[in-house]
Amino acid sequence: MNLINQFLIATPDMQDDRFKHAVILVCDHNDDGAMGININQPSEVAFEEILSSLKIEQSTPQRFPMVHEGGPVNTECGFILHNNHQVYTSSIVVGRHLNLTTSKDIIRAIANNEVDDEWLLALGCATWSAGQLEQEIADNAWLMCPADLGIIFQQSSNKWTDALNILGIQAHQLSSDMGHA
Repeated sequence: MNLINQFLIATPDMQDDRFKHAVILVCDHNDDGAMGININQPSEVAFEEILSSLKIEQSTPQRFPMVHEGGPVNTECGFILHNNHQVYTSSIVVGRHLNLTTSKDIIRAIANNEVDDEWLLALGCATWSAGQLEQEIADNAWLMCPADLGIIFQQSSNKWTDALNILGIQAHQLSSDMGHA
């Protein structure tokens, strides 16, 4: 089972408070483990602060979308999900029309208003060792569904609810007493 380009939607059985109501886009999944970006947790850090820390100047003043807390691993690293067709220095393809980039060149392009397509910047990521994510899914910590670009890039606090809607589930229908058929 390959989970790349799938949403992981936290269930009430999620034991880790850092992932309560999380919607994580799985960006890499192989025999060694998995890596994903939480697209549902706003950060207190503003994009302008990141530009300042990297000594990147804006070409023209503009309003930037919120930065997200992508997960508890590599929190000093920026992960940019984008549907830009341009490939940057360290881009990987996550899905059709969806890339993940961690290099400074895309941040510079954003600051210079050269990225016309949608993007989301997250600080940090979530990682799982070999078999760990599969076990968490078996333990009912996560629901899965195909990723949706509209949800990834929307500026909304309802991403968890919207992701559940893909599955036809309303939040009030979830119970921590889920079982196996």
